Amino acid sequence: MSRIPVLSVVAAVCVSAVLVAATGAELRGSQPAAPARAGGDQGAPIRALYVTGGGFHDFVTQETIVPPGLAERMPIAWTIDHTAGTSTEALIPRHQTTDWTKDFDVVVYNMSFSHVVDVPWIERLTAAHRESGVGAVILHGAVHSYRRSESRAWSELMGAFSMRHDRQRPLRIETVAPSHPIMQGFPDDWQTIDEELYEIIQTWPGMTPLAQAHSVETKTTSPVIGTNTAGKARVFVTTLGHNNDMMRNPVYLDLVARGVRWTVTARATPR
Repeated sequence: MSRIPVLSVVAAVCVSAVLVAATGAELRGSQPAAPARAGGDQGAPIRALYVTGGGFHDFVTQETIVPPGLAERMPIAWTIDHTAGTSTEALIPRHQTTDWTKDFDVVVYNMSFSHVVDVPWIERLTAAHRESGVGAVILHGAVHSYRRSESRAWSELMGAFSMRHDRQRPLRIETVAPSHPIMQGFPDDWQTIDEELYEIIQTWPGMTPLAQAHSVETKTTSPVIGTNTAGKARVFVTTLGHNNDMMRNPVYLDLVARGVRWTVTARATPR
């Protein structure tokens, strides 16, 4: 049964670490109260869109974990789009055009639209990022979204393509780019709780692996954290985050927060 969104989060945190958060009223189609440019004046929040919903994951609970958790770590103003409910075939109204790009600095995708195959739809969405420079942060299930389509535009945006994942088990995460700003503070060698390892079977030249894990099923190693540059857009991707306890982990939230900051760095000038 599809879930109609009832929760939206708007949060801004000033650089002095004072948290101002508001939750409750649905923001379907609405915008943050105070537009601001990313990385600019002190206290100006990053304008962030959180796209969520679909199947196979507890997106309802994760909506109460990820946006508030990131708001505790940076100045950010959220707009939540959970119009997909539990449908894996959702074509959300917001993405019918590219008008949304003017209102945001970054989009955090935590969804599973694994049965959406509409080529023009996928290519319009990804072109919007490439041409506008709006950053993309792609978490776990979002990596497998759109993968059944004939179009590889979503994979090109991420810089990586995957069709399957291992069964859940603890993963040993090996950092391979410790000097990258996103990996500052991340453990060099980290053992996770039960997690799904996505098998990456193709990468694109702009993709930079930041950390990896080894599969006991395929006997191969796949990136689990990485970045890509797609046109004007910076993209941060992690295949980690299947379970709620992983997303609650401060190591995970710190990582995603640094990923968000990295994607908006290039948009620090007024538009």
